[in-house]
Amino acid sequence: MLAVLALGVLPARALEPADLPESPDTVAFNVKNNGKSVPVTLRQLEKLGLYRVTTPSPFEKGQLTFEGVLFRDVLKLVGLEGEDSVVLRAVDEYVQIIPREDWTEGPLLLATRQNGKLLTRRTQGPTRLVYPLNDHPAFDTPIHKPRWVWLIKTLEPGG
Repeated sequence: MLAVLALGVLPARALEPADLPESPDTVAFNVKNNGKSVPVTLRQLEKLGLYRVTTPSPFEKGQLTFEGVLFRDVLKLVGLEGEDSVVLRAVDEYVQIIPREDWTEGPLLLATRQNGKLLTRRTQGPTRLVYPLNDHPAFDTPIHKPRWVWLIKTLEPGG
């Protein structure tokens, strides 16, 4: 972690390591690729290592604290790290294309928890994509705001 911080990839104040109780085997979302659909569980995700970020949301008031995994690590886990973009589809069929520059220019967080509690459907989970706006103000734009996807159902290559 210190080596990564020294390289400037993860600013220390933007994301900090978090240590929380182990998550259940709840399906977080499905990865669709090459005609197959593979479930990914919260436990699989959180074994990648949890981080915490406090940031404003474009859709909620105040500073919010989220815990989760780095989106780029998720893409590596599911074999999509080489894609130019990925598609996130929510339970309500809301769809956003997330371009590679987003996960390479800043540490996007795939949140699994808020304030230490697992996200549920009631709290826009079990996963939601979070952009750390305090430390990466370049993400605070009308183009990026719709990319805060919650209630994620599927993740797939952007084509």
